[in-house]
Amino acid sequence: MSRTSPDRENVAVSSREAFAAWVGEAPEGRKFGQVVVRKLPSGGYEIRHASDAGSENLEVHTNPRDARDISKLTEAGEYRPLKSSPNLRRGWVLRLADDRELASAMNYLYPAAISHWYLLREGRLKTTSFRENAARQSGIYERVRYLSDEAVQNAARACCEDEVCLKKTLWDVDENTPLEMERGRGDIPCPEPCSVFISFARRVRYFEREEENTSDGNALTPGERRDLAALVEAAASGEVKMAREAEFEKPLNQRRMRYRRLTLLPKLRPEE
Repeated sequence: MSRTSPDRENVAVSSREAFAAWVGEAPEGRKFGQVVVRKLPSGGYEIRHASDAGSENLEVHTNPRDARDISKLTEAGEYRPLKSSPNLRRGWVLRLADDRELASAMNYLYPAAISHWYLLREGRLKTTSFRENAARQSGIYERVRYLSDEAVQNAARACCEDEVCLKKTLWDVDENTPLEMERGRGDIPCPEPCSVFISFARRVRYFEREEENTSDGNALTPGERRDLAALVEAAASGEVKMAREAEFEKPLNQRRMRYRRLTLLPKLRPEE
């Protein structure tokens, strides 16, 4: 295919073709996020959960749109607001006729991931720093503009590392302040803070304001006390039921607890 100018290029087509070629080069398939994609000897492509690589008794789908329902809920039936979270359910296989259907299914499983993957490989993926993104926020999210650099760093460590998101974080705090974190080992690029991160950053700004209003820097804030109380009560009952993924207002939210590990444990273990 002749492409005279990147400005005239159809990125959706180019990325689809490049992704299909990349998959076709590996007979055993390519891992992308939590799925394995491989080209079938008989033609077409197959997508399945990486943990089902050797499984036979899987629910077979041939419509790429079925990937939308597959990606919607976790194994426990909870809604997945972030498709790159490592909680994709198992037990299915998608068998697709060609690279168009492959790209369609992948875009349901991991929205925009193929295009971002392709543009990164080409050296043309544009990134947006947190400060640039925050400057565009309005309404209840406008307050994220006032997060300190330290709070942004801790929020990213809590919200964006591989344990909770499979994307490779490419954005920084600003053009002069890189994120100091494990940026991810997978192939799906993250060129700018997503809506889940901005929502989490809004909650972190509440935490930071509590810190600012606490005269003793080593004293527990009201929010920290509530979170500790909720954790102790849950542990004492023997049922530590975590909140849903984006329920950041609830104490037992994984990302919230990850943030507390970074900021609260130093208060509780000052000798360390």
